[in-house]
Amino acid sequence: MPNTNPAIEPHSWDDKTPQEVLEALVYELYPPVSALGDEIDRLVTGAFADEELIMLLEQLRAGVNQLSRIVVALKRYTAEHPAKSDPPSA
Repeated sequence: MPNTNPAIEPHSWDDKTPQEVLEALVYELYPPVSALGDEIDRLVTGAFADEELIMLLEQLRAGVNQLSRIVVALKRYTAEHPAKSDPPSA
């Protein structure tokens, strides 16, 4: 997984409606959340060889990083697209 800077990374949500963003979120969140669940299950059950531990921890970190990028993009989207009832930010 590439290590990109989410603060300058353009996101494909910029021209989407809030409903389209919600649909994209479901699509984008499912893989890393599912992978994290599988990897945590492997850690809890010990279903890995000792030499796989570092790789497993790296995969967990990559999943957390992916989720962090999604959260930053969502935060930026909500700041740039306030809800209709919210007054514009000064």
